Amino acid sequence: MKNKQIFIINLHSFVDVITNSSSELFVIENSDSNSIKSVKEILEFMLKHWNEMALKGIFGDYYKKNNRYSFNGESKDLPPIKTFDDTFGSISIYTEKDYKEDKFGYEYVKEENIGKIIVTSAGDNSIPSEIMDWMEQAFGGYSTTQRFHLG
Repeated sequence: MKNKQIFIINLHSFVDVITNSSSELFVIENSDSNSIKSVKEILEFMLKHWNEMALKGIFGDYYKKNNRYSFNGESKDLPPIKTFDDTFGSISIYTEKDYKEDKFGYEYVKEENIGKIIVTSAGDNSIPSEIMDWMEQAFGGYSTTQRFHLG
């Protein structure tokens, strides 16, 4: 007969790892003031100003210290922190064909969204949270702009 050893471990706390990778999709009312062209122009404006604020450290030191300043404090002439193509994916009109061909069953797949403008993120976490908030307000507010977290 073998001796068994029993260990009792008192847990102080338990930590689970949660990742925050997410793609976003926005459904925007399509109107005279919210055409694909005007939506893109507004997004370009938002991104330009987000980049300017990020470089000033408004969103924390991460972007400010992102190898954008030399050790002697002189600024470098670098491209924007985020480009449009690295931030936003497609901007299109949601069609009846899109609705009928959906195979994923996402929450935004609704017949009532046919004809509305769809804006997708370029990838996981590509749209800064500040811009997501701005988008919800700029395109008619929460009643006419919907944001969907795709996972």
